[in-house]
Amino acid sequence: MVMAADVDSVLTVKDTVRLREVQVMGRSRIRKLKESGMPVTVIGQHQLQGTANNINDVLSRTVGVTVRNTGGLGSASRISVRGLEGKRIGMYIDEAPMSQLSNFVALNDVPTDMIERIEVYKGLVPYRFGGSALGGAVNVVTKEYPPLYLDFSYEIGSFNTHQVSGVFKRTDSKSGLQFGLGGTYSFAKNNYKMRLDHIDGRWVERDHDQFDKAICGGSIKATKWWFDELKLELIGMHTKQEIQGIDIDIREAYNYSDNYVAALKVKRNDFFLDGLDLDLDAGYVLGYSGMKDKAMHRYDWDGNQMPPTSVYGGEQNSYPSDGRTRTNEVTCKLNLGYTIDLHHSLNLNVYADHSSMHPNDSLMDKAMGFKANFPSKMNTVTIGFSYDLTLFDGKFQNAFTLKDYHFSSSSRSIDVYSVSEPESVDISKNYFGFNDAMRYKFARDWMIKASFNSEVRIPTTEELIGNGFSILASPALKPERTNGVNLGLVYRHLKSDGGLLEMELTGYYNQLEDMIRFTPDIIPTMARYRNFGTVRTKGVELELKGDVTKLLYLYANGTWQDLRDVRKLTPGTNVPNPTKNLRIPNVPYLMGNFGAELHKENLFGGKGQNTRLLLDAAYIHEYFYDFEVSKYQERKIPTSFTMDAALEHSFMDNRLTLTLRAKNLTDRHVVSEFNRPLPGRYIGFKIRYVYK
Repeated sequence: MVMAADVDSVLTVKDTVRLREVQVMGRSRIRKLKESGMPVTVIGQHQLQGTANNINDVLSRTVGVTVRNTGGLGSASRISVRGLEGKRIGMYIDEAPMSQLSNFVALNDVPTDMIERIEVYKGLVPYRFGGSALGGAVNVVTKEYPPLYLDFSYEIGSFNTHQVSGVFKRTDSKSGLQFGLGGTYSFAKNNYKMRLDHIDGRWVERDHDQFDKAICGGSIKATKWWFDELKLELIGMHTKQEIQGIDIDIREAYNYSDNYVAALKVKRNDFFLDGLDLDLDAGYVLGYSGMKDKAMHRYDWDGNQMPPTSVYGGEQNSYPSDGRTRTNEVTCKLNLGYTIDLHHSLNLNVYADHSSMHPNDSLMDKAMGFKANFPSKMNTVTIGFSYDLTLFDGKFQNAFTLKDYHFSSSSRSIDVYSVSEPESVDISKNYFGFNDAMRYKFARDWMIKASFNSEVRIPTTEELIGNGFSILASPALKPERTNGVNLGLVYRHLKSDGGLLEMELTGYYNQLEDMIRFTPDIIPTMARYRNFGTVRTKGVELELKGDVTKLLYLYANGTWQDLRDVRKLTPGTNVPNPTKNLRIPNVPYLMGNFGAELHKENLFGGKGQNTRLLLDAAYIHEYFYDFEVSKYQERKIPTSFTMDAALEHSFMDNRLTLTLRAKNLTDRHVVSEFNRPLPGRYIGFKIRYVYK
């Protein structure tokens, strides 16, 4: 829920941009042009600090977005924008792509207290972000803190959940050096009750789903040197996550990861040339991860003991695991923007990524009878050249981008007809794409948006070269290509009392070619990614929000999205496709959200206090997780309707804030994809202190 007070901080671009209307005052301010022709939703601080206690909660209430969790805190989750999900959606922090790091760290790990706003781009990705995401992008913008700042928060909640985060910043006024230190720790037992619908509907308690994650980082930033900004950041992360069984009661297996990140950011306006701006991000990630699955016994939900999956142990797959995989990744993103005059500007974006993987699992090799773990590497380079045009005193804006995608990899692949030593596979491919986004403001409060795109998504390392054991390399895998169009109507009215009323209606049509899906292989226990074929997507989104009075804010949104299999033939045959024109399974198609916020200063007397009462509701219509070949089939995810509520009270001009929140207020039984049971009612209490 973005309040009127947030509008300037959320929609304003530093100099003089208000309500996405660019007021061109000079060359320096043209550099801040926002790609307002793109379908984008901006989420401000009030929504981040409302009933939500993490980023996934916030995104799940955003029009056109769904978040599918598989359990409680720390569980695997997938963010879907207009039905396209996973690696198709770009994940960015301050416009820096998370790339391979997203395999170990989620956006959800960033505490909401550290976030200024979240930008959700749909269909198109801004050219300055780089990379090859094609379904959209989520960009988390972290806060710019004052010279002296301390922010500490602690939340305790149901299912033995504890979350702690803190930030400290100090600026030396003489040298201009800024020093920062921050971290977060999350722990959850996740021992909620779950109903096993596939095993006589019994209720059991999750007993092996504990989650621990710690993140700590420090930074130093210079602002008075030759560069306008020179920042070095070091981050360390540790995760341990127990694996909770659904079909059987897994008791010992768990995943773990340790990652170390070094990041460098460089900015300079008028870089050797008036009007030329430099923005450079470089990073290095060293990671260690693996799965421990060595149990010599398995158990069903009645407590009956069963033999392991292999004579060498294991609870999950047909082989045990005692793995430790080392990954290395180097990334570099360069933006060079040149402002020609009030109407024209150019931008060159180059994004390069090199990643290598070195798996080691002698126990798995022993169980399988051959060495299945081997090193691999992958390189990607994406080059984008963009041209921005502004006419009619800023009423018309257009941004056109031409992209070149190149990737190469070196890996090994097992022959699909026999289990043998992997053979070397080397590939190198190149593709082109483009997108165009425009906006025209035809009245004071009204504007229309349109965008077109034909873009490519380079397969990820896991998709193309596998993971060294359970996922085989797919050297023949083609990149995904999307061709689509978006058309939107936007209304924004600034009321005389400072409140804001907004409405946005958007329709879109998209065709995704060579869709990549994860599929089983001929070899037992092995799988690989394959090109599924062509999927057609169309949909409509409507969002209404605004300050009804000085005390009351309301919002409501609805999404209808239709993804269909449009393949004529079954892949590799001349047989007609039996699922042609059927809806893609396991993807929601009808969703809606509603929310209200009642706020008043000094409600209980005194001064410097503020009280907020919040309510959010979410509806997802039932959907199938197989192709719907019959209206009588039962394999479907049931309709869900959940409500969240929160009471927040702040003291001392928002320096001390107390929050009591309840998620799934009515304790509804809710399941996610493939009928995985989700937590029931959650009650949490949070205290936050800010010194500045």
